[in-house]
Amino acid sequence: MSSELHVDQDFEKFKPWAYIKEYYGKLDCWHRNPLKYLHDFYTSHFQRGANLKVLNYGCGPIVAFEASAVPYAQEIVLAEYAEQNRAVAKLWLDKDPSRPDFSALYRYVVEELEGQGAGEVEERQDAVRRLSTICSCDIYQDPLIQKGYEGPYDVIYTASCIEDACCTIEVFGAALSKLCDLLKPGGWLVMSVCTGTEADTLNINYVDSIRYVELKVRETDIYEILQQRCGFVRESITILPLVHLSPEPLPDNLECTMYVIAQKKSSAI
Repeated sequence: MSSELHVDQDFEKFKPWAYIKEYYGKLDCWHRNPLKYLHDFYTSHFQRGANLKVLNYGCGPIVAFEASAVPYAQEIVLAEYAEQNRAVAKLWLDKDPSRPDFSALYRYVVEELEGQGAGEVEERQDAVRRLSTICSCDIYQDPLIQKGYEGPYDVIYTASCIEDACCTIEVFGAALSKLCDLLKPGGWLVMSVCTGTEADTLNINYVDSIRYVELKVRETDIYEILQQRCGFVRESITILPLVHLSPEPLPDNLECTMYVIAQKKSSAI
């Protein structure tokens, strides 16, 4: 990756199993918020059978945030930079006996949000497997995704990805603009992003005692970047706050999270 990365980030040493154990050991607000926002997004914007082409950019080792897309998608692409994360995601896609268990996240979507029976949970996971392929990506390369997967896409979802790879808001804006180029005219960006009130400040997380930092992005920065660089109009941009959806206290690293839903201009505009 480029020297524009945070100087101490080393994603080649990222430990996916430690990350899953630490952040996906139980269902909490870390998962409920994006899963509910994705559920609400798909149900309010599309009809079932819409045959969408969906991209999760920077999926990490997790294959669960595609659960709500299934009734609307004909293809799901999982793009991830780190080879070890792709390997773990592939274990899940291949239904390998050693795969991680994301069934709690699927149960939340299928049973709690959709009101379906327990028998549908495994079918939803299998549907994600049927629809999904995994590929490599690098926000600093051209193209920023493995050749053959350049889209265009109807929906791009990205969470805790670009701000983890970019050290300043200027670099973040350039990277987000490149990603939005993969959207069709009229396509949708759904994004979970670390937010703050001051420019170019950082949030710190740890995975297996290894320090990782992410750029805090202001709401004003999101509006400016999406309008001036990415081909969105302000009326199409919605910024949603984190909602306390679990009985346990909010983790500190969730208090600075916001969710962005925005539609790119159609070619007719």
